[in-house]
Amino acid sequence: MKLNIHNLTKTAYMACVVLFTFIYLPTTSAQNTYKIGTGSQIKVIGTSNIHDWDMTAVNFAFDANFTVKGTDVLDVSSLSFVLPVKNLKGKEDLLNSRAYKALKEEQFDKISFKLIDATIVPQQRIIKATGNLTISGVTKKVLIQTTYTVGADESITCKGSKAIKMSEFNIKAPTFMMGALKVADDVTIDILLKLKK
Repeated sequence: MKLNIHNLTKTAYMACVVLFTFIYLPTTSAQNTYKIGTGSQIKVIGTSNIHDWDMTAVNFAFDANFTVKGTDVLDVSSLSFVLPVKNLKGKEDLLNSRAYKALKEEQFDKISFKLIDATIVPQQRIIKATGNLTISGVTKKVLIQTTYTVGADESITCKGSKAIKMSEFNIKAPTFMMGALKVADDVTIDILLKLKK
């Protein structure tokens, strides 16, 4: 039986093309811009000598670039959010007005975060985002850690929290009832982001 060298070479070439396709195409992943979706919120939770309190915002600007492959986030190259202070709302108007005054809203009407660097922990589905957090005109470098899940449509849900002290941002904790109710310096920022391409 004679071997046809021409056909053998052609077959080998086609095998290389198929192998290249299988090796490289499935591993390609693109960077995409993500925006905020319905159900996202940022909540500030605090306490006082009398009772706990919280304020929630559901309207804020968000922009980020994620690289996603399957159910994994491979990279976060940029991320920023801008939250108008008056979009934070509590249950009581008095709480809102005192909080806005403490945050110096008339002078600094936005809270913002801009990413410096992000580290992905794939085994635990964690994003560690280091960036500049600006509140009341004071900027601090902080680390915010969130868990993440990726949906079938490559939507991303991030959940996390960050404990801060108001005094770190030169915020004087508000008081109520002529000083009878005193708000604690420590607050927690809870983050729920539902992101869409």
